[in-house]
Amino acid sequence: MKDTKEERIIMAIQWGLWYLFPLSAFVEQTRYTFLRSIGYLLLTFAFTLFIMANKAHGSVNKLKLSAYPMPNSSAKLVTSGVYAYIRHPIYSSFIQMSFGIAFLIGTSGSIGVAVISLAFYYFKSRYEEKLLILKYPDYNPYKERTGRFMPEIFKFYKHI
Repeated sequence: MKDTKEERIIMAIQWGLWYLFPLSAFVEQTRYTFLRSIGYLLLTFAFTLFIMANKAHGSVNKLKLSAYPMPNSSAKLVTSGVYAYIRHPIYSSFIQMSFGIAFLIGTSGSIGVAVISLAFYYFKSRYEEKLLILKYPDYNPYKERTGRFMPEIFKFYKHI
């Protein structure tokens, strides 16, 4: 699988965002210490979601996960486990980790990096979904019934 220029740019931005967090802690800013407990809670949710997503992915595909948006040519579409409710649970866990770390650091700079991270994973998931639609004919119906980063609660209640 050959990566494209767009994918190399996406990966550079993704790793660059993670390097911004430590830097944001050293800039002299007001500390929002009241956010720390929320940060610990978000990190707990993030790691739990990450483990659940890896388990669900591994039960269908015995392949190593890749951070590149290009779908693996021999991978199957995963729609079970946490993927039955969230299309991008690993990205969702990264977003939660970003906000968890930002709240632990407690500066406006770190929270800004988390917001940028949210925007980045939104656009990365949109790019990836274009590729997934081309690879998997069942992706559009799956997309309609699941949430991008969180379960779509209102769709869930329609089926009760």
